Amino acid sequence: MMIRTTLAALLMMTGTAAAADPAVTVRELNRGPAAGDTFAYDPALVRVPVGGSVRFEPTDKGHNVAAIQSLWPAGAPPLTVPFNSEATVTFERPGVYPVQCTPHTGLGMVALIVVGDADMTEFAAKAASAPGLAPRARAKLGVLAGAAGQS
Repeated sequence: MMIRTTLAALLMMTGTAAAADPAVTVRELNRGPAAGDTFAYDPALVRVPVGGSVRFEPTDKGHNVAAIQSLWPAGAPPLTVPFNSEATVTFERPGVYPVQCTPHTGLGMVALIVVGDADMTEFAAKAASAPGLAPRARAKLGVLAGAAGQS
């Protein structure tokens, strides 16, 4: 996995246009897309192919993106996008990558990045018993895993 601050910077460094599909944008929000939804990533469920990218956009201030380590795929590089920073992350390995906004995890500000084919049933079971995960975050990850398993 590789973090790039902007796609434009990458294009300037390489001098070529990106060959892959453009990155999927995930916005970091104080108010989510659904009525009454607060502190959310939008969308909270993203599917990308292996080698696909996700662009994290700090639409509202006060948010970051960090791996949920207890559920992170074994051997995958860590992920941290600092507060109020934009970054594009390329996922080179298949798996389910759960992320959180560290100050708002307890309020359910989590998202799932599903890369390639992944066993959502296995992930949902792991999420249900993950140590130290706030109840709202656990519940939202379960809903997202269920939705990912149906698509």
